[in-house]
Amino acid sequence: MSPPATPIPPSETRTPCSIGSRPRLRRAAESEDRAWRITNLVAGNPKNLFQQQPVYIENMRAVMLGLALASGVPVLAQPGVYPRQFRLEELQTQPGYQVSVYAGVPGAPRLMAAGPNSALYVAAGDAVWAIPAAGQTVRAIDGLSGAHSVQFVGNDLYVAVADGVLRFPNAITDDFVIRTPGERLLSLPAGGQHITRTAYVGPDGRIYVTAGSTCNFCIENDPRRAAAMRFEADGSGQAIFARGLRNSVGLAWHPATAELWATDNGGDGIGDDVPPDEINILKEGSDYGWPDCYGSQIPVDWGAQARLDRCGSTVPPELALQAHSAPLGIAFYTGAQYPGSFVNDALVAFHGSWNRNEPTGYKVVRVRAAGGHATGIEDFLWGFLDLNTRTTSGRPVHAIPGADGAVYISDDLTGNIYRVAYVGPRLNPGGFVQRAPGIYELYGENLANDPAQFGIYAAGVLLETLYVSSNQVNFLLPDRFTGDVTITVKNEKGTDEATLHVDGR
Repeated sequence: MSPPATPIPPSETRTPCSIGSRPRLRRAAESEDRAWRITNLVAGNPKNLFQQQPVYIENMRAVMLGLALASGVPVLAQPGVYPRQFRLEELQTQPGYQVSVYAGVPGAPRLMAAGPNSALYVAAGDAVWAIPAAGQTVRAIDGLSGAHSVQFVGNDLYVAVADGVLRFPNAITDDFVIRTPGERLLSLPAGGQHITRTAYVGPDGRIYVTAGSTCNFCIENDPRRAAAMRFEADGSGQAIFARGLRNSVGLAWHPATAELWATDNGGDGIGDDVPPDEINILKEGSDYGWPDCYGSQIPVDWGAQARLDRCGSTVPPELALQAHSAPLGIAFYTGAQYPGSFVNDALVAFHGSWNRNEPTGYKVVRVRAAGGHATGIEDFLWGFLDLNTRTTSGRPVHAIPGADGAVYISDDLTGNIYRVAYVGPRLNPGGFVQRAPGIYELYGENLANDPAQFGIYAAGVLLETLYVSSNQVNFLLPDRFTGDVTITVKNEKGTDEATLHVDGR
C-alpha cells in the first residue's frame, strides 16, 4: 500500500505541466485550478482546506494528471514528495543552537504571534490555539473558517480568516480561552487558487492585508487579488497599497526602517529555476510584476492578454529566492536570547516545492538584514527533506521570536511547534574594556566551557589570550588593528561576534 499523504495546494507549490505556447500555459493554469478543487473534494475538504484529511498522493496526482490530459495540456509528471515519519534527531541547525518540539497543535498550524501574556497564539484553520507553556495547548477560539494569521495589538487579537479580518477585544484571559465575540472589521474576497489571507496592523495603526491570486497566470477581475491592501483601523478606507504580488503570505515590518517586507510565491510551469520566489520591500503604489513580469523586470509571455510592455515599471525583488521554495512566514528577530549579531535579521520559512525535478525548500532560512536591506541568506533549520527518498518529515510555515527570545516554528504537516534556543557563546556588545595598550578585556556568557576549544579572532586572525573563563576573556590585540574591528569568539557550541572600536595607536 502506498503511504498516505496530505494534499499540497498549488497556492504554495507546483503544478505538473510543461509550457510550449501561450494557449498551453493558459490551459495549464485553468486545469491547475480545476484539479485543485476536485482534489480537495476527493480528500473530503470542500469547505476548509486547512482541516486536511489523509489521502493517497497517487490519487491526487491521478486526478490532476487526468484533468490536464483531458484539456490537451502536455504534462511533465515529476515524482512527488512523500511524507515520512518525523524524527527530531534528523533536524539540523546552525552551531550554537538547539531545537526541540515545544508543542503539538491539532490541525494545520499556520502563522503565529506572541501574546502580551507571553503565550504563543497559533492560527490553525477552524481555531486559534494558545500555547502557554511547553506541551500545553488551549483552544482559545473555535468555529472559525480559514484562520491564517494572528496578531495582538494591546490586549485585542486580530485574526485573518478566509473572507475577512476579525478583532477579538480583551482577548487575554487567565485560562487562555477567548470568550468575547469577534467583530468583523472588514470583508475580503474568498476562494480561488490561493485561499489564505494575512492581515497585520502596521506601525501607523492601519491594517495591511494580502490576498493571493485566483490563478497561476491571468488578469484578475478583482483588484484586491494578487495585491496588498491597506485599511483604516476601523476597517474603512480600503486602498490598494501594492500590486503584482502573486501570493504574498508573509508580512513583517523591519524594526529599524519600519518598511514592510513581504514574501511572494512565483508562478508555476515555467521551469525548475524560474521564476524566482521573492522577498520584496513593499512601497505604496508600486507594482511587483505578476502575472506579466518576474525578477528583475523579465517578461512572461503567458498568453494573449500578457502585457509585456509593463515590465519596465515593475519593482525588482529585494532578494530573489530559489524558485518553488514556497516562502511563507517572515519575521525579524528582536529578542535577547540570541547573539546580538542576529538582531534585526529575518527568518523565513520555506514550505517546500511540490513537483520540482529536484525538491527544494522544507527549511527555515536566516536573511541577513540588520542594516535594512538583504545582504545574505543562509540555512537556519533544515533536515526535513530527504532528497534520496524524495520524502519530507515537515513543512515549516512561520518562525518568530517568542517572549523568551527563543525562536518558535510552526509546521503544518506534523502539527509541531518547534523551539530553537541559543546555547553557544554570547558577547556583551558593550563589554569591552582596554586594560593597557594592546590588552583588552571582554565580557559575555558561555564563552569558554573548555579552554582547549576556545578561540578569539580579530577580523579572522586568531588572537593570543591571557585569561579565559565562561564570562570573561583577556586578550592581546596587535597594533595593526584600528578603527572598527570585528571580534569573534568560537567554542565547541558555536560563535558570536561584536564590534570593538580601537582608536589609532
